[in-house]
Amino acid sequence: MRLLAARLARFFLTALVVATACAGIAAKGTAEDAVARFHQQLDGEQFDQIYDATDELFKNAMTRVQFAEMLTTIHRKVGRVVNSTQTSFYSRDEAGTNPGSYVSLTYDTQFADGLFTESFNWRVAGAGVRLVGYRIDVPKPPTK
Repeated sequence: MRLLAARLARFFLTALVVATACAGIAAKGTAEDAVARFHQQLDGEQFDQIYDATDELFKNAMTRVQFAEMLTTIHRKVGRVVNSTQTSFYSRDEAGTNPGSYVSLTYDTQFADGLFTESFNWRVAGAGVRLVGYRIDVPKPPTK
């Protein structure tokens, strides 16, 4: 009887881990759609709408005014989005302080004024995703 109980417990634990891990993978398409929407809103200077769609973790780290100032500066320097190619995808589940499923996407994005690498970190929230991190890397000038 104990052997059966141990096997059932192991089965349910495995099923729980697989189901949780699948949440991030299943949200990949949703996160990709969110990146496209982010780019459209960036080009339209709809910074408040982008901020409104961020996760509480993001809002606790940056105010609406700080975020708008940052995106205004970025948009002024890089220009409009021309095209974007996803270069990596990573899904993970975290326990502890900020538990949940997370999806990270990296893109090589051609803006009007150059090619930049963007990193998006999304937290799975129900059937959607909420932005928890954004980074844009300015390419280094070639060395002579």
